[in-house]
Amino acid sequence: MQKYEKKYKAVNYSKKRITDMNLPIPPRHAAMTIAVVCGILSGCKKFDGETTRPAWIQIDNAAVVRAANGENERQSGWHTSDIDAVELIALFHGDRSETTIGVFQLPCRVPVLFDGVADYVVTRPVVKQNGIAATRIYYPYLQADTSYNVRFAEGETTRLGRYDTASHTSTMDFSYWGTQRIGELYFENFEPLASSIRMTEGCYEWITDDAAGARSGTGYVRIPTSASGNGTYLEITDSMQVDDPLKYLYLEMDYRSDVEFRIGLRSPLTDGGSDHTYYAISLYPKQEWTKIYINLGKLWAQMNHYPLFHVVSHTLNTEQTDGYTYIDNLKVITF
Repeated sequence: MQKYEKKYKAVNYSKKRITDMNLPIPPRHAAMTIAVVCGILSGCKKFDGETTRPAWIQIDNAAVVRAANGENERQSGWHTSDIDAVELIALFHGDRSETTIGVFQLPCRVPVLFDGVADYVVTRPVVKQNGIAATRIYYPYLQADTSYNVRFAEGETTRLGRYDTASHTSTMDFSYWGTQRIGELYFENFEPLASSIRMTEGCYEWITDDAAGARSGTGYVRIPTSASGNGTYLEITDSMQVDDPLKYLYLEMDYRSDVEFRIGLRSPLTDGGSDHTYYAISLYPKQEWTKIYINLGKLWAQMNHYPLFHVVSHTLNTEQTDGYTYIDNLKVITF
């Protein structure tokens, strides 16, 4: 595309958050892959006449915040997030149907070949399912954001979201659906006044007063692994129960680790046989706190959707070194 020297004017629009859009939901427990789109998409609207200079949409960051209507007043740590991409969908004035502009990794500056007003632009949060960039999905637990009456003009940049005049960046805020949609099976932020979860005794250290070391608040769990051992097995001994096999089932947590470790489920088979443990994912060492969204649906299907199960982790001492795994803000939710 031909480059232009003109400095584009930033245009900011206020937005109204919708709390109950009839947005399409991906198939249950499917690995819903979305390709990241770069450049101008063939589906974008064209200008009338010979003018082909684009307008632009810009979003620099994304964050998860408490719902504006007061729903989901969660504890500290509930809103940690790693939204690294967004999907943009617009209804341009005069059109009968929406146009999917595409999915873009943040920060993004997206060309739109349209001149005029969009009745609305929907921004949907996209995450890396199981930490894999190739399986980015629209995360159904988070509400999409809608900006209304958005004007596009050639050469101008429309910033969507909350604009920070100091840093000159725009952040799109998302929030979780309320408890009428999300079922909370586990949530543990390991804070001194809130912790109630039961785990295998002797397999972890609960750090209660380390704000600098925690992902949020002051508490977290530290799981030691010895160079001379075979790793550490840790089980949350409180049972989760889900009676509807069509439910989404996701585990979210913040972690960092010196060693590789696995996350999975343990549950008896539906025929009453002995307990079986299955692992959903292996996580490699990370020195910085990392947020991950783990799809437990296929794993649960291997257990014939038995309604009772436990979350388990197992550190893998493949390098035969001493080390720790750190976990904070662990939650398992359904939809």
